[in-house]
Amino acid sequence: MDVEGVMVSYNYSEAGEHAKILTVSASGIKFSERWVLTHGSILSPLKEAEAIRNAKRNPILNQEFYDKLPEIYVTCEKVYTQNPDVYDEVEHLSWVRSVSNNNDFEHSSYLIRVLTGRICHVWQCPILERCVDDVLYSWTIGHRDADVQQQTQLGKALLSVFVLIDLESDNLVQQPLRPLSELLDLVHPPPGRGSVVEVQSTPFGCEVFLNAVTRGSVCGVVGRRPSLLLTDAATALGSEGGPVFSFGENRQLVGAVVCSVSWWRGEWVGLSLVAPLRAVLTAKLHVPAAPLLPSLPPTEHMQHFKALLDTIDSTTVLVRCGAAWGAGVYLGGGHSVTCAHVVKNHETEKVTVYCQGVKETAIVRYKASDDVAYDIALVYSNPQNWKHLTAVTFTLEQPKKGEPVLAAGFPYFSENNLTDVRPMVTRGHLNNVSPSMLQTSCCVQSGFSGGPIFRLSRGTAEVLGITVSNAKTETGAYYPYINMAIPARAFVTHMKDYILNKDKTKLREIENKNEVVQSQWRLLPYRSKI
Repeated sequence: MDVEGVMVSYNYSEAGEHAKILTVSASGIKFSERWVLTHGSILSPLKEAEAIRNAKRNPILNQEFYDKLPEIYVTCEKVYTQNPDVYDEVEHLSWVRSVSNNNDFEHSSYLIRVLTGRICHVWQCPILERCVDDVLYSWTIGHRDADVQQQTQLGKALLSVFVLIDLESDNLVQQPLRPLSELLDLVHPPPGRGSVVEVQSTPFGCEVFLNAVTRGSVCGVVGRRPSLLLTDAATALGSEGGPVFSFGENRQLVGAVVCSVSWWRGEWVGLSLVAPLRAVLTAKLHVPAAPLLPSLPPTEHMQHFKALLDTIDSTTVLVRCGAAWGAGVYLGGGHSVTCAHVVKNHETEKVTVYCQGVKETAIVRYKASDDVAYDIALVYSNPQNWKHLTAVTFTLEQPKKGEPVLAAGFPYFSENNLTDVRPMVTRGHLNNVSPSMLQTSCCVQSGFSGGPIFRLSRGTAEVLGITVSNAKTETGAYYPYINMAIPARAFVTHMKDYILNKDKTKLREIENKNEVVQSQWRLLPYRSKI
């Protein structure tokens, strides 16, 4: 049984004398000729969304609830086959496709088919709901124009909701377990951190964008089962419900987009949230997770990337100072480099370092002065407890613009599960290079401060610099894909000299008071923040 991405929509009329007919849409996964799975965000304008919020994990089985739901339209790509099926008779062509006697318009990108169906089952996934409570409790998530509180409450309530659509609406029966069991047979376990995935979705509910494909990496996993995957594959509103596939020769369905746009701590979250469908469906069907299929032999590229991830895990630490936190890079001998603003309050707040299940109190050996390049600090904790870590390898060579890079940090984690926390990784490239600043296109959020920027173009795991900030305009908008890092050559020699000789004057030489460098880091007319 094949699966395909589709656009799911319906017409919605707002109450009132001057009511407007609106089209509400999301993406979806069509499997077999009868069933479509989509995300609960499509229900956000309806009064019935309140019933879902009040259901509190219980499936909605009230027939009256489903009778009030609108008719659903499912827009698919038109694929010519030698054996036409019954659905060919309900094909619709858009206005541009009415042009006759022009072979160019026979191209598949101009052809669609629209099917009708009804929602036959709505349920809330307990795994995702727990993840919302444990990790996303401070996030702003919404799908409609509304005040922040209403938007967030509704968005969080619907984030863990899934909707099953029956295309045979004339013979509608609520037997969701059979089709969901069929879908489970098609779903594979999610790929690991750093793997490339492909998202298929229809942004903004516009059929021109039907099944647009974007690719990115799995940046991290949230929750213990896992509950959510975070990917830097670009999506937009309307992508919710779209299928997510593993990328490669064996393309396999692994998940569905559940959130494309969200805010956290005043920042736009540049990552998309993906639900691993195997975990969602096994929880729904109350069956144990299916045994994993034998994995294919890893390619040379996969082996190299796994080795890189192992290096990241053994060199990147989580640094906390009171309520603030960021990342750090282990230099050896109990020393880690991080950003000065991460440990800004070290004189009054406790500094703690975490890595691979170990937690240690740390002291600040050096912190750069505020508002002076470079924003950097050196922390120290008992080296006897860090024997499982590896001192990172820095490169002092000037990198080149356009080089592929990887950023690591700790933007999202659960306070209840710090022992298993691992750094999140995002891919990008060097946008700009100077002796005093690196700019990257990696998706960087709060929690990446002090984290490493790894070079990807060579076989060795070399760190080019550490992340400091992303861009923020005077209006308060943050840009996670525009960010700055301190080049390794600006601080590594001085820090290594201090570690060997304990001469603190070497650390003060890191502060660069050159006006050109200072003005570069002021980012005028912008401000930076991580």
